[in-house]
Amino acid sequence: MNKTTFTLAEAAKLLNCHPETLRRAIHDGSLKAAKLGKSYRLSRIDLQTFWTSMGGDVLFAPEGKQDSQPEPDVVLNKPLRKKAKSEPDIVQLSLIAPKGENNE
Repeated sequence: MNKTTFTLAEAAKLLNCHPETLRRAIHDGSLKAAKLGKSYRLSRIDLQTFWTSMGGDVLFAPEGKQDSQPEPDVVLNKPLRKKAKSEPDIVQLSLIAPKGENNE
């Protein structure tokens, strides 16, 4: 089931912006929203309209079309490749100057 309404924080996360940016857009009239108590609710259609008016592309997949594979909830940090057994470990070396007349 597709989500049809979003809180200000959810919409900001979806659009990758700060919630205050959306709040200003609501106040200047470029983004429609419903005020429930002290918070706002934004519809899916109004978010898409706002996004395209700002130069964005399609924000939501069309109804009935879902991605074949959902995005994973967890991204694992795996190394890019396994180290070969014959490959040496990397060691950090520091150079120490020998004591001399100028280094004392």
